[in-house]
Amino acid sequence: MDLRQAAPWARAAGATGMAANALLVGFYALEAGRRPRRISLGSANDLVGSLGTALMLPVAVAVSPDRWTRRLGLISMTVLTIAGPALVAGFVTFRRQLPVALAGFAGLSGWVVLTSRAHRGVLPGPVTRLGFRSGGAVLAGGCTAAAGMLFPAGSTGRQVALAAAGVSGSTGMLALPLWFLRLGAAAAEVTPATERQPETGRR
Repeated sequence: MDLRQAAPWARAAGATGMAANALLVGFYALEAGRRPRRISLGSANDLVGSLGTALMLPVAVAVSPDRWTRRLGLISMTVLTIAGPALVAGFVTFRRQLPVALAGFAGLSGWVVLTSRAHRGVLPGPVTRLGFRSGGAVLAGGCTAAAGMLFPAGSTGRQVALAAAGVSGSTGMLALPLWFLRLGAAAAEVTPATERQPETGRR
């Protein structure tokens, strides 16, 4: 586990993820519900986002606290890396790709939460807190959506739950690239002595 080795990959993943977020915002602002363009911001978002998750793979190898967390991160990141190009190339429909991508984001968010917890006392508090909050928001959104499905279709309870899930989940997803950027900046400053500190060390 070497935080310093992960620093450039984390920065690259974060910057690419932020670019994908900008494309997504542009898609909903300019293209959603309108006649498709020859070059779609939605397709660009899918491809750039997949590049961002591909750049996360070395980060998972370097900083995951144990092999189970590493497997969770690698599997989730691989799913998200493949999902975008598969959709753009027409191998899968959006309806089939969406639940797979959401499961991938849930796994990625769980990895972020577990990794942030493991590095408390090594990474600065604002970085680990951002990991808890961004990953936790995605997971909370998924749980809220699942609870909402227990209400009858079209009911106010389901609509309120799904709206709350959308706000929580989308906020967390948009914040995940920022966590990678801040992780990269903080990891570059970690010294070997600091990295060996236990979780109960410096706060």
